[in-house]
Amino acid sequence: MKKVYLIIAAMLLAVSAGACSKSGSNSAPETTAAATEAATEDEDSEDIDEDYVDGLITAINGNVLTIQNDEDGAEADYDISEAEVTQEFDLSEGDWVEVVFLEGSSDDPIPAISLEVLESVIGENSDPSVEGKVVDATNEHLVLEVEGEQYSINTANAYIVGEDGIRVDQKATVTYLGDLDDEPMAAKVVMQDSYDSDEAEQFAFVGEVAQVGEDGDSIILESAEGDFFTFVAAEGTKIEFEDFEEGDILRIFYSGSIAAKEIPALFVE
Repeated sequence: MKKVYLIIAAMLLAVSAGACSKSGSNSAPETTAAATEAATEDEDSEDIDEDYVDGLITAINGNVLTIQNDEDGAEADYDISEAEVTQEFDLSEGDWVEVVFLEGSSDDPIPAISLEVLESVIGENSDPSVEGKVVDATNEHLVLEVEGEQYSINTANAYIVGEDGIRVDQKATVTYLGDLDDEPMAAKVVMQDSYDSDEAEQFAFVGEVAQVGEDGDSIILESAEGDFFTFVAAEGTKIEFEDFEEGDILRIFYSGSIAAKEIPALFVE
């Protein structure tokens, strides 16, 4: 009987060992397959490299930008519809940008991953502006409170846009020339009640005629502080500057920056 029991026990151990072996053989391939798949994914991710180009925007067609490479002057089209774009001003031809894209992309246009504007044409030709609350105002000055700090700004030559002019305790955006800490000259003051108006998009300077160009192609206005600003007719615009005389008070609508050496005049009032 002992031999019979021993034989039966041996058979049971053999069956149990076989089952374990079979179970182990099933799980091993699964683990190997998962590891292989993970390794393949890692290899694929390592194969995805990014490239970049610094260059000049030469054309804009919707979300497609034509950029001239700074290194060789070659042009290529980049689609920025899905890109992360870093900019302060609207994109413009002439902007200096950096574009990141997938290395070796054969698409046309090339899908951009990100775009950063390094130098903006609009930014370079725009004057600084600041928004705050008007806490005091006279005929030629206002005090603007910005984040707890107060700044005195000269408004003698400013273009004022507001339903009732400059109003105390109302928000305003002031475009200025100079240092905000050193009583700058306001070029434009837009009150909050007129933020969405067409006038808020315009720029104008009010000053006294100091000199008219000999050929009538330019005019110089003097500010209340004795600074001089030279205006010339903007491209495609004809303005008869010779119709004005020294001492006249004019309001000239212009484009670009009031700090420019020659300011493009759009029209005169």
